[in-house]
Amino acid sequence: MINNDITFDFEKITSYLRDYSGKKYKDPKKAGNRMNEMEKFKEAGKEAREEFIAFANYIAEILNYKAGKCSGWINQAQIACTYFWIELKKIEAIEFPHSISISINKYPEHDVNGPITLSFRVEAKDNVCSDLDYKIHNKIVDVQIKEDSKIYYQTDLLDGTCRCFDNNMVELEKIKKLKVVKNIIGPYEKNNTPKIIEDSIEAAKELVPFYEHILKERELSLSKNVEEEMKEIKPELNTILYGPPGTRKTYNTVNYAVAICENKNIEDVQSEEYEKVLHRYNELKKEGRIAFTTFHQSYGYEEFIEGISPIIFEDNNDDSSRNIEYKIKSGIFKSFCEETEKITIKNDKFFIDKDATIWKVTVGSKVQNDCFVNNYIRIGFGIHDKGAKEFVNQINEGDIIITTDGNRKNIRGIAIATSDEAYKLENTESDSTTRDVIWLVRDINDDVTILNGNKWLQRKTVSRLPNMNIKDLMEFAIKKNVELKETHIEKNNGSYVFIIDEINRGNISKIFGELITLIENTKRKGMIEEMSTILPYSGNLFSVPSNVYILGTMNTADRSIALMDTALRRRFQFVEMIPDTKVLRDIGADKVDDLDVAAMLEKINERITFLYDREHTIGHAFFTKLKDDPTIETLASIFEKSIIPLLQEYFYEDYQKIQLVLGDNGKVNASTKFIKDEEVKVKNIFKENKENAVDVVDLPEKKYTINKEAFLNIESYKQIL
Repeated sequence: MINNDITFDFEKITSYLRDYSGKKYKDPKKAGNRMNEMEKFKEAGKEAREEFIAFANYIAEILNYKAGKCSGWINQAQIACTYFWIELKKIEAIEFPHSISISINKYPEHDVNGPITLSFRVEAKDNVCSDLDYKIHNKIVDVQIKEDSKIYYQTDLLDGTCRCFDNNMVELEKIKKLKVVKNIIGPYEKNNTPKIIEDSIEAAKELVPFYEHILKERELSLSKNVEEEMKEIKPELNTILYGPPGTRKTYNTVNYAVAICENKNIEDVQSEEYEKVLHRYNELKKEGRIAFTTFHQSYGYEEFIEGISPIIFEDNNDDSSRNIEYKIKSGIFKSFCEETEKITIKNDKFFIDKDATIWKVTVGSKVQNDCFVNNYIRIGFGIHDKGAKEFVNQINEGDIIITTDGNRKNIRGIAIATSDEAYKLENTESDSTTRDVIWLVRDINDDVTILNGNKWLQRKTVSRLPNMNIKDLMEFAIKKNVELKETHIEKNNGSYVFIIDEINRGNISKIFGELITLIENTKRKGMIEEMSTILPYSGNLFSVPSNVYILGTMNTADRSIALMDTALRRRFQFVEMIPDTKVLRDIGADKVDDLDVAAMLEKINERITFLYDREHTIGHAFFTKLKDDPTIETLASIFEKSIIPLLQEYFYEDYQKIQLVLGDNGKVNASTKFIKDEEVKVKNIFKENKENAVDVVDLPEKKYTINKEAFLNIESYKQIL
């Protein structure tokens, strides 16, 4: 219901965008004599954001929708944003990538003094969209736009460009994503708030039919239980396979991982020959789509997320001298997440490795133009000089190189290394150490500190640029060189699986750290409640991609481990893996002579459940080797080396209970008992006097021994039943 008395201070929003957009923010505590200025900057940004959130929540309430997370007032580089943006979704459709979004924008690149625009769009988030999502979303073209409406289409084309259309039909085969847009142009002041609210409600309501058409299309497209199948195909992002030992938890991670990566139903993959699935699993591991680690008591945050690693190297000028450096190193999970976000650059004229390193090389101003003309880079160090070591040995084909003339902020060109080798350029007196390149951008003088994490470039002639990413640098290059417009930047939309074996063996809270929150489905990158955290070592922002699946295994019978805390437990779905004798029957591992091995195992587990609990039963996997060798010798080895030790562990060497589990208490012939017992006359073992007679009497009067002869007697096993 519309509240005619409600007001919003749009001046707070617009004045912030007008006065601060594009300006650099600095922590007031570190700003020196600009502390007061930065305090006002911060206050203005927060107040503007809060006011915009309140406005968006009001519009959401009118529509009976839910507002998502608002964009920040500054970006990661501490630069004031030129807009505020927020999603509105139907409550029952929050999981879908489609939304009505509200944004208020200043476009300084078009007109510094131009109007601020309040914009309403029906759009979809790219980083969570599948091909099917795009196909469904683009059906909004079927909704008729009224002739007198100011609504228009905005498109993201397959070639990476963006175009706008009026309400005429668009060519969908050329379109990646279609948006429906209605803008409200300022100026906006306090005194015309009612008009702004009225126009905004009207704009939002005009877009509702487009948004709801998409949701209906989802129902139609997935009508034949396709959506239910898709839910079965893809498990929760965080899953733990749990159960007693020998239930093939780790074995089944292969099936689950392949099913996720191939977008298949887990039951379908499990029905395939395991050898074939395992082959595909290994191929996916080689591609970097699957990673595997095992937790243990000494496993830490530093191994999992990031830490400081020592690097020892020899001094080239002194063979006996060794030096040590400390560098921040990404842990196995963080590295895996970074791998999932790598992009592919496609251009017929050059090659960029997806694992490319970005380098800065200082090129003397006297030879810079010569480098531009001849497609190479020259430096002043000799080819065998220490200063040329990285330039000669570490730059690889497909790496990206930016060049400067010594300026630590501005660059002169961007190039791609075209070979792995450096050489000495002949017929030149200086700057002879040379690498062949293709120049993407040349003869510019542009500040790239924002691209470099708001940091100046290093003074060294040759240095890595870990704070730069390929996507941002290539987008910068495309803007600078129109000849690069055919370059396609493709994101990695496939599913990735990170397997953690024995997940509850480690100190999970310590290992995961801030990931306890970040791994939640709704908190993943690109989701409506997206969250990120500043990592303690690098100071970089980190969030968990939405296409990374965490698959863990947990042995419920291991008493040497700590239980998972509630905070982490509620962030995982649990799939129980129980002993399944049907597996033994299916693979032909259920018989040794006339002994029914499957029935024997069922009886053993029935007794364990009664005496202990179902979490300490014995898995069928212990007996699968009987498939290839169904002999009494194999069965004896299983019992002697696996089953008996496991029961000793379960019952703390309470042999009376072990006898009950194995049916030894009911066996008449002692030779068939796995655990023999015999009377012990305590008084014959210990000296006795009147003072300690009572203590001696209290000692157990039975001695238990393992009867190895029973293991090779088939009757020993039959009499378990």
